[in-house]
Amino acid sequence: MLVESKPGAPAAGRKTRNVVVVIPIPNDPDWSIFEELSEEVPIIVVDDSDGKLSPAPRRNVRFFDYSAQRAVMGEHYPAIPHKSAATRNFGHYLAYKEGADVIVALDYDCRTRAGWMEQHLAALAEVQSAPALEGKWINSVEQPGFYARGFPYEYRNAEDSVVHERVASGSVKVNMGVWDNVLDLNGVDKVQRDIAGKDVPREPGLRGEENYIALGNVPACGMNTAFSADLTPAYFFLPDLWIDGWQLSRHDDIWGGYILKKLMDKRGDLFRYGRPVVEHTRQSNLQRVMVFEHYMHLMARDFYEVVDAAAARVAMADYTTMFATFTEEYFRAVERSTAPAHYRRAFSELGASMDRWSRCFR
Repeated sequence: MLVESKPGAPAAGRKTRNVVVVIPIPNDPDWSIFEELSEEVPIIVVDDSDGKLSPAPRRNVRFFDYSAQRAVMGEHYPAIPHKSAATRNFGHYLAYKEGADVIVALDYDCRTRAGWMEQHLAALAEVQSAPALEGKWINSVEQPGFYARGFPYEYRNAEDSVVHERVASGSVKVNMGVWDNVLDLNGVDKVQRDIAGKDVPREPGLRGEENYIALGNVPACGMNTAFSADLTPAYFFLPDLWIDGWQLSRHDDIWGGYILKKLMDKRGDLFRYGRPVVEHTRQSNLQRVMVFEHYMHLMARDFYEVVDAAAARVAMADYTTMFATFTEEYFRAVERSTAPAHYRRAFSELGASMDRWSRCFR
């Protein structure tokens, strides 16, 4: 489907873009939350419901249950995680293989608003001296005292969380929209501050009217994100796994996004965040969320050290080549890591899943 980067007829020299929206769905959603999504835009629904999902009342939606996914993936079917948000990888793969230019990742509990798609597409552009923030970690939630899910606790201090305003030029390849209503914070932060879905700002991720380039690490939430399809081989949402009986979850987009951002930095491609805003409509069970996030918090620092060591040995190339090289170097970095043994076993398991994903594109 050809979609304009701006409303109206294309101006001379401006190309239309083939855009696909990918929504992973584990159960029947409220389809009315997508009413602002044009029926001219194709939607791939990755059905992760064990066949319990009802058909959508929209003509532009294609459903792919497990058997349909297997038919598309063939021998690479084991590369697709299930029973987690990382099942969206299938939709991204299919959109990429079918020739999409832009892939939009959207969660099934996010209400889109007028102008949502246009704002995403306008943000994916070549920019000159665009507003940017530079720091060790950049918090996409601007409200003081609030930190986006995945922002490391080690950097939640005045010295390490400081950012500086800069400008940046280059090609924006990822635009992460933000959210209001139910903020995407760590579960324990919500419980500690008693802020589960109440008394929060309506647009917590916006500094004025601008989208900002992130010059540094940023929690890469995948629930309202548009990206250039050529990134797909390197943009892998990591699967859930189990560590001594604990489920490691809710790291899929954050850790996968961390890897992607390191490779983007190699090429000088830019990560942008801010508009468009969606309404995040659903609050998960916080006790369950805190259990899922437990090992993400414990292991994050060691995981990032492994990723940094591997990424440092990757030369600039296309994203398929860079991710393949990264996976090779990642295994070597795990072997050199001084992290606890059960962390390293988990890192190796994640590395095996990355390798399966990489082989889908070779």
